[in-house]
Amino acid sequence: MTKLVFIGGAPAVGKSVVAKELLARLDKCVWLDGDDLWRMHPFLVNETTKNMVEQNIRSVLRSFLETGFSFVLFTWVLHDKSIVERLLRGLCDELVQFLMFTLICDEPTLLSRLSLDGSRSTNSELALQRLRQTLTLDSVKIDTSKKTPSAVADEIVKAVVA
Repeated sequence: MTKLVFIGGAPAVGKSVVAKELLARLDKCVWLDGDDLWRMHPFLVNETTKNMVEQNIRSVLRSFLETGFSFVLFTWVLHDKSIVERLLRGLCDELVQFLMFTLICDEPTLLSRLSLDGSRSTNSELALQRLRQTLTLDSVKIDTSKKTPSAVADEIVKAVVA
Protein backbone atom coordinates (compact mmCIF):
# COMPACT_ATOMS: atom_id res chain seq x y z
CA MET A 1 0.00 0.00 0.00
CA THR A 2 1.28 3.46 -0.90
CA LYS A 3 1.30 6.07 1.84
CA LEU A 4 0.46 9.61 0.84
CA VAL A 5 1.96 11.84 3.53
CA PHE A 6 1.07 15.53 3.72
CA ILE A 7 3.34 17.70 5.87
CA GLY A 8 1.93 21.16 6.40
CA GLY A 9 2.79 24.15 8.52
CA ALA A 10 3.55 27.84 8.48
CA PRO A 11 6.50 29.19 6.49
CA ALA A 12 9.82 28.53 8.31
CA VAL A 13 8.38 25.87 10.62
CA GLY A 14 10.69 23.19 9.17
CA LYS A 15 8.71 21.36 6.47
CA SER A 16 11.42 21.26 3.81
CA VAL A 17 14.32 20.29 6.04
CA VAL A 18 12.24 17.50 7.62
CA ALA A 19 11.12 16.28 4.18
CA LYS A 20 14.78 16.10 3.06
CA GLU A 21 15.48 13.88 6.08
CA LEU A 22 12.49 11.67 5.28
CA LEU A 23 13.46 11.37 1.63
CA ALA A 24 16.86 10.04 2.69
CA ARG A 25 15.41 7.59 5.23
CA LEU A 26 12.33 6.13 3.57
CA ASP A 27 12.81 3.50 0.87
CA LYS A 28 10.95 4.04 -2.43
CA CYS A 29 10.05 7.59 -1.50
CA VAL A 30 9.35 10.71 -3.56
CA TRP A 31 8.78 14.28 -2.40
CA LEU A 32 6.87 17.18 -3.94
CA ASP A 33 6.88 20.66 -2.42
CA GLY A 34 3.82 22.68 -3.43
CA ASP A 35 6.01 25.78 -3.80
CA ASP A 36 7.77 24.10 -6.73
CA LEU A 37 4.63 24.64 -8.78
CA TRP A 38 4.36 28.31 -7.85
CA ARG A 39 7.74 29.37 -9.26
CA MET A 40 6.68 31.98 -11.79
CA HIS A 41 7.60 35.49 -12.81
CA PRO A 42 5.75 37.64 -12.32
CA PHE A 43 4.36 35.90 -9.24
CA LEU A 44 0.62 36.22 -9.67
CA VAL A 45 -1.98 34.86 -7.26
CA ASN A 46 -5.55 34.88 -8.54
CA GLU A 47 -8.28 32.28 -8.98
CA THR A 48 -6.87 31.15 -12.33
CA THR A 49 -3.33 30.59 -11.04
CA LYS A 50 -4.55 29.01 -7.77
CA ASN A 51 -6.70 26.54 -9.70
CA MET A 52 -3.87 25.79 -12.11
CA VAL A 53 -1.38 25.12 -9.30
CA GLU A 54 -3.79 22.87 -7.39
CA GLN A 55 -4.60 20.95 -10.57
CA ASN A 56 -0.88 20.52 -11.27
CA ILE A 57 -0.24 19.33 -7.70
CA ARG A 58 -2.98 16.71 -8.00
CA SER A 59 -1.63 15.59 -11.35
CA VAL A 60 1.94 15.18 -10.09
CA LEU A 61 0.79 13.43 -6.90
CA ARG A 62 -1.43 11.08 -8.94
CA SER A 63 1.52 10.23 -11.20
CA PHE A 64 3.70 9.47 -8.18
CA LEU A 65 0.96 7.32 -6.62
CA GLU A 66 0.61 5.32 -9.85
CA THR A 67 4.34 4.73 -10.25
CA GLY A 68 4.92 2.31 -7.38
CA PHE A 69 6.51 4.49 -4.73
CA SER A 70 5.88 3.31 -1.17
CA PHE A 71 5.85 6.86 0.21
CA VAL A 72 4.68 10.02 -1.52
CA LEU A 73 5.55 13.10 0.53
CA PHE A 74 3.89 16.44 -0.09
CA THR A 75 4.87 19.62 1.75
CA TRP A 76 3.11 22.95 1.63
CA VAL A 77 1.67 25.50 4.04
CA LEU A 78 -1.71 23.66 4.09
CA HIS A 79 -3.35 26.11 6.50
CA ASP A 80 -6.96 25.46 5.50
CA LYS A 81 -9.01 22.26 5.51
CA SER A 82 -10.58 23.12 2.14
CA ILE A 83 -7.14 23.20 0.45
CA VAL A 84 -6.40 19.71 1.75
CA GLU A 85 -9.80 18.45 0.60
CA ARG A 86 -9.36 19.91 -2.90
CA LEU A 87 -5.88 18.42 -3.24
CA LEU A 88 -7.05 14.96 -2.12
CA ARG A 89 -9.95 14.87 -4.58
CA GLY A 90 -9.51 11.73 -6.66
CA LEU A 91 -6.18 10.68 -5.10
CA CYS A 92 -7.07 8.27 -2.31
CA ASP A 93 -8.54 4.82 -2.75
CA GLU A 94 -8.16 1.43 -1.07
CA LEU A 95 -4.54 1.25 -2.25
CA VAL A 96 -3.52 4.61 -0.77
CA GLN A 97 -3.26 5.41 2.93
CA PHE A 98 -3.41 9.13 3.69
CA LEU A 99 -1.57 10.60 6.68
CA MET A 100 -1.32 14.28 7.56
CA PHE A 101 1.16 15.97 9.83
CA THR A 102 1.22 19.63 10.76
CA LEU A 103 4.49 21.07 11.98
CA ILE A 104 4.05 23.85 14.52
CA CYS A 105 6.28 25.91 16.76
CA ASP A 106 5.87 28.72 19.24
CA GLU A 107 5.55 32.22 17.82
CA PRO A 108 8.96 33.54 19.04
CA THR A 109 10.66 30.54 17.40
CA LEU A 110 8.84 31.16 14.12
CA LEU A 111 9.81 34.85 14.11
CA SER A 112 13.41 33.95 14.89
CA ARG A 113 13.55 31.42 12.06
CA LEU A 114 12.05 33.90 9.63
CA SER A 115 14.62 36.54 10.58
CA LEU A 116 17.51 34.08 10.12
CA ASP A 117 16.37 33.03 6.65
CA GLY A 118 17.54 35.81 4.37
CA SER A 119 16.16 34.04 1.30
CA ARG A 120 12.58 34.45 2.50
CA SER A 121 10.50 37.47 1.78
CA THR A 122 7.69 36.06 3.91
CA ASN A 123 5.59 38.59 5.75
CA SER A 124 5.92 37.87 9.49
CA GLU A 125 2.29 38.67 10.23
CA LEU A 126 1.11 36.38 7.45
CA ALA A 127 3.37 33.59 8.73
CA LEU A 128 1.96 34.00 12.26
CA GLN A 129 -1.57 33.96 10.85
CA ARG A 130 -0.81 30.73 8.96
CA LEU A 131 0.66 29.21 12.13
CA ARG A 132 -2.53 29.97 14.06
CA GLN A 133 -4.69 28.61 11.22
CA THR A 134 -2.79 25.31 11.09
CA LEU A 135 -3.61 24.67 14.75
CA THR A 136 -7.28 24.10 13.83
CA LEU A 137 -6.60 21.32 11.31
CA ASP A 138 -7.44 17.68 11.93
CA SER A 139 -3.89 16.35 11.70
CA VAL A 140 -1.06 15.02 13.82
CA LYS A 141 0.69 18.08 15.27
CA ILE A 142 4.44 18.01 15.89
CA ASP A 143 5.98 20.92 17.75
CA THR A 144 9.36 21.70 16.19
CA SER A 145 10.24 24.53 18.61
CA LYS A 146 12.88 22.63 20.55
CA LYS A 147 13.47 19.65 18.26
CA THR A 148 16.04 19.02 15.58
CA PRO A 149 14.79 18.20 12.09
CA SER A 150 16.16 14.69 12.66
CA ALA A 151 14.02 14.25 15.79
CA VAL A 152 10.91 15.46 13.95
CA ALA A 153 11.68 13.07 11.09
CA ASP A 154 12.05 10.24 13.65
CA GLU A 155 8.47 10.89 14.86
CA ILE A 156 7.09 10.88 11.34
CA VAL A 157 9.00 7.73 10.35
CA LYS A 158 7.60 5.88 13.37
CA ALA A 159 4.08 6.88 12.39
CA VAL A 160 4.31 6.12 8.67
CA VAL A 161 6.24 2.87 8.89
CA ALA A 162 3.94 1.41 11.58
